[in-house]
Amino acid sequence: MIGTGLAGQRHLEAQVKQGIKTGIYNINSATTKSLRTQSNVIVFKNFQDAINWCNLVHICTPDDMHTEYVAEAIKRGKTVLCEKPLTTNLQDALDLQNLSIKHKSTLIVGQNYRLTPTFMEARKMALEGQIGIITGIETTYLHDMTEYRLNSKARNRQDFLYVGGSHAVDLAYWVANEQIMSIQAAVGNKIKSEYECQERYHIILKFASGFLGHIKLDASSARSTNGTDLIIEGEKGQLVSHNKLDMLLFYERGNKKPKSIRLPNTKTHTIALEVKIIDDYLSGKTDSYWPLPDVNEAVNTIKILDAIEKTISSNNN
Repeated sequence: MIGTGLAGQRHLEAQVKQGIKTGIYNINSATTKSLRTQSNVIVFKNFQDAINWCNLVHICTPDDMHTEYVAEAIKRGKTVLCEKPLTTNLQDALDLQNLSIKHKSTLIVGQNYRLTPTFMEARKMALEGQIGIITGIETTYLHDMTEYRLNSKARNRQDFLYVGGSHAVDLAYWVANEQIMSIQAAVGNKIKSEYECQERYHIILKFASGFLGHIKLDASSARSTNGTDLIIEGEKGQLVSHNKLDMLLFYERGNKKPKSIRLPNTKTHTIALEVKIIDDYLSGKTDSYWPLPDVNEAVNTIKILDAIEKTISSNNN
C-alpha cells in the first residue's frame, strides 16, 4: 500500500480485517511510525523492496502522484488497485492503459460509488425496464471542501473536476450503460478565491439513445449531507437516492407518495467492500471484480473529464 492518508487508512483497515498481511510504503516516516506496532502490517523503507514483496498494490497517494507508482507496479506485473481518479492527465491515462496491455497487468480503479447499494439497485431497476425507457439521469457531487483543501498546499492544488467530478461523471456513465455522444460544460462564478481551481460545474452528457445526463459539481457550498445524489428519470417514474442514505425512493407516475426500498447502506464506507472484492478476486473466490472499472473504463472517464477541462479553458461553453 502506497500512501496512508484518509483513503490509505481506510484501505489498510479493510485489508487487515481480511486477515491478509499488508505492506506499507510511505515517504512520510512520521505517519508510518505508529503502523510498525500493528500486527499483520510490514513497513518498508525501500519502494523497490515493497513492490517485490507483494502481489497487489494499492495506490492511495495524492491524485497527481498516481501515474508514477501505477506505472512501476504494472511493469512488475502486479495487480493494481488505484484510488480514483486514475490520473489527472489524459496522456498519462493513455500511457498507463498501453502499459497494462503490454505487461498483461490488471489495473482496477476505485470508483467505489458503483458499490453503493442504493445506486446498484437503481441501476438494476432502470436497466431491467422497471421505470420504462430512461429519459434522463442526474448526478451531483456537492461538498464544502474548504477545510479539506486548506489543510495543505498540495490538497489545494488538486483539481476538483477530477477529485469530485470523477465520482459523478463515472456514476452517470455507469448507470446509463450507453456510449456518450457529446459533452457540454459550463462553470459558475468562483465563490472562494482561496481555491486554485474552478469549484462549480454544470455538465451535460448526451447518450446514444438520445437522453441527457446532467451533472452538477459544487465544492464551495455546505450541505447537510455531503456526497452524491442520483436521480434516474423514466417513462414510468423517477428513482432517487443518495450515497450516504440507506433509502431508494421510487416516485411512480401518477402517485404522489413514493415507494421506499431500504438497503444496508447507512453511512458505511464502500472502500471496505471494494477491497474485499479485489481480495476475493485474487484469491480465486470469485472470477470477477465487477462492478469496479477496469483500465479501459477508467480511461474513458478521464477522456470525458479532459474534454470538459478543454471546453472550459477555451471559454467555449
